[in-house]
Amino acid sequence: MGGLRAEAVSSTPADGTRRASSVSRRAFLKWSAALGLTGTLGGMGVLSGLGYVKGPQEPRPAWETEPGRVDYSLVPSLAALDKSQTYVLKIAQWYDYWPGSFLSDFRDFMNSEHGLRVETRWDVYTSNEELFNWITLGKRRYDVIFPSNYLVDLMKKAGMIYSLNETWLPNFQANIDPTLIGQPLGNPYDRLGPQGPFVSVPYFWGTTGIGFRTTAFSPDPAKAREEVEEVGWDFLWMDSYQPTDASMPRIDLHKKMRMLDDERDVLGTGFKKAGWEWQRGLGLGPSYPNGYVVGTTDPDGDPGYQWTMNETDPARIGAAGELLFAAKPHLFDFSSTDQATSLIANVAILNQAWSGDMMYAIRPDQYLTQPMDYAVPRQGSTWWIDCGAIHAKSRNLAIAHAFLDFIHDIEQNLRLTYWNLYSTPNKAAFDALRPYNNGYDMRTDPRLYPNINAPETFRICDLTQDVGLDTLINLYNPLWFDLTTD
Repeated sequence: MGGLRAEAVSSTPADGTRRASSVSRRAFLKWSAALGLTGTLGGMGVLSGLGYVKGPQEPRPAWETEPGRVDYSLVPSLAALDKSQTYVLKIAQWYDYWPGSFLSDFRDFMNSEHGLRVETRWDVYTSNEELFNWITLGKRRYDVIFPSNYLVDLMKKAGMIYSLNETWLPNFQANIDPTLIGQPLGNPYDRLGPQGPFVSVPYFWGTTGIGFRTTAFSPDPAKAREEVEEVGWDFLWMDSYQPTDASMPRIDLHKKMRMLDDERDVLGTGFKKAGWEWQRGLGLGPSYPNGYVVGTTDPDGDPGYQWTMNETDPARIGAAGELLFAAKPHLFDFSSTDQATSLIANVAILNQAWSGDMMYAIRPDQYLTQPMDYAVPRQGSTWWIDCGAIHAKSRNLAIAHAFLDFIHDIEQNLRLTYWNLYSTPNKAAFDALRPYNNGYDMRTDPRLYPNINAPETFRICDLTQDVGLDTLINLYNPLWFDLTTD
């Protein structure tokens, strides 16, 4: 989800042209509130798609048998496309997820392998809310988009993305890690129904946690990480902190911490903090009783489990909100584009951050690394998957499939993984990874692959899920609006 390598610019296609700046998230929220349409993810498109708003509907193409479901016997394949034409593939992607040459390489691939001339135009966004804004209120049309898994789930229910033709995705079928698809079991975000066709393919995945300057906590980076894990989200409610190493000076944290400009990550942190305090109030102690999985009862039926990132109980949402408002005075801002750079510049001590962003900032693949690290707090957090999906306004379905499958070609996926330092869902590419010249091996790093190298950490991370439109409109979005509006 986002990262360090590019500025948070307005959408900029690969051909160098710039579109007008999109409506900002705050401006959209204010506009929505004025209309009685509270919240970013309550855009007109999804409300209409879910039957909340009626209005003129664009006729569906013949291949769309029902909203979001495609009969691929009626869709021209790559081989059937007119080779005398130039096709334009429109893409919306997070702002740091591939090198600039990746799209030109895809164009070359389509020409050499299929004899097709393809141009690519892409817009760059910095949050799921921004992407959703573009598609709904902005009425932008794309072929391929990269929402996070919980937004995929919402969009498929609204018929805003298309079911996929798996026979057109041979690399996906052959190379993907089966443990990262079809989740959660019985209610998968990436399928139409438990056994239905896929509506998205994983792009990269990661966790949300804390990025921090190790030198503020201890001369020993390992001890610094242990300490940050132990205190965890509690830091966000502090103005200062005395490290356990008595030789270290007290840390001034006031206005030297940031949280992400991401509704679900921020509210989720509120749930984890509130749930942790609730557990303590029940006398359950500072650890998860009996080692049960987050979101379930323990073997003895004790109901005192930690809260998830996906709470829908109004009382729990209210408790999280109260805590987040109490944390706000200690924060510098909510930002998804300055988490790593502010740490590098030593103007921030500790930030909520995405795992891949922090790994790119730390640069463990280089001989000279930054004095920073990343940890998942002991209170728990989330893991997420950014996904490739085909917008239901696409009319280039075969080329869009070719692009999604190009991503999961082993060599292409290796290239992307080495470049962005996020966690790949491509099992074949993961197996082909090799250590960098300095000896660093991504495959053994628990910060990137906690599912393999730190299972006790991974099991306290929930998969962020769609909580339902009613919860978003009536509970999450008003809280987020109030929290992030000065």
